[in-house]
Amino acid sequence: MNYHQNLEWTPGRVVTLSTHLEKPSPFYFGYDIKQRFTSILNKYTFDKVFFFTEENLFELYGKELYNELRQKFDCRLEFVPPGEKCKYFPVLEEVCESLIAKGVSKKSILLAFGGGTVGNIVGLVAGMIYRGIRFVEIPTSMTGQTDSTLSNKQAVNGKTGKNHFGLYHSPIFIWSDTKYLKTEPAFSKRSGIIEGIKNGFISDATFLDYLEETLNPQLNFSDEQLTDLAYKIICSKLEILKKDPSEKGYGIILEYGHTFGHAIEWLEQGKLSHGESVSFGMKIAAELAYQLGLISQADVERHYYVIEEKLGFNNSFPAQITAEKLMDAMIADNKKTGEDLRFVLLDKIGQCYDPEGDFLVTVDPEFVKRIVENFIQQQREKTSAKTYELIA
Repeated sequence: MNYHQNLEWTPGRVVTLSTHLEKPSPFYFGYDIKQRFTSILNKYTFDKVFFFTEENLFELYGKELYNELRQKFDCRLEFVPPGEKCKYFPVLEEVCESLIAKGVSKKSILLAFGGGTVGNIVGLVAGMIYRGIRFVEIPTSMTGQTDSTLSNKQAVNGKTGKNHFGLYHSPIFIWSDTKYLKTEPAFSKRSGIIEGIKNGFISDATFLDYLEETLNPQLNFSDEQLTDLAYKIICSKLEILKKDPSEKGYGIILEYGHTFGHAIEWLEQGKLSHGESVSFGMKIAAELAYQLGLISQADVERHYYVIEEKLGFNNSFPAQITAEKLMDAMIADNKKTGEDLRFVLLDKIGQCYDPEGDFLVTVDPEFVKRIVENFIQQQREKTSAKTYELIA
């Protein structure tokens, strides 16, 4: 793909893509395309629509769309807790039982209006009720529009880690309107953009070059520029999914930085976003790959430059996280791949290392712990230096 060729900018114009997965979903993309939503939904036969969102998002953008749908269809409003709070079994059970009580049927459609967590809980509910009913994703965050909705992965968290319980269930379509990104806070936008940066590191060095030229730490973008950036991040992930729609072979490279990142996010219990946790995870993964002799020091420094200088993710590492706590959290999370600690690591910029045939690298836990200890120590020293500069 030519990342320097801009998307044709026409507000109201809908671009139709595909997720390229085993069960692909139409992906409708554009800026200010709300007026086209009802006509797309009306192509499907249904009895009731359940409109799921968070209260703050409803007031910001959801009310307008909901009122339009309510005028034409039997549309019911349902609220879920904000953020990661909704990704737990008690919420899952409550939503499922509530829908049954309100007459949900195999003909009903659930709408997930919000970020990745709303999409996760609604997608999982849709996949479980009556062994599967239909749902639509309407992502309102950069993460949702450019990353989480492209994977069909629905899950809730367990007592010892993230996304331990879930399934694959595809939406009947995805509706991505970048107008919703206008008021998204900068820290939340960064959480989505970091996944695009990851895509450049793992699969396409030319995309990373484009991001280095395009990003600025203040995230000052026009509506056209932000739409173009979102579109290209989407395309960067779709290029990977085309090669492995199952995400169980080559597609596992999308987990770069996530083994460390999920553990950090879990330990912080909502005080750190998924994206910022992954940003730390990618830097630790780069340090690990360097110490294993896979990439150069310049490649490691490029991680810090793009993440901290260009994207603006340069907050201090969480003070309460130790190497021991991080290792314990990773071992708990690692149940999904076996007892060994295995990581997606770079062979070079734009390419992942594949010594074992599945793009996961087994590394001795004691070696990993030393890398984590060194990383945390370096982060503490950087924080101390910043504090000293402020005082001085």
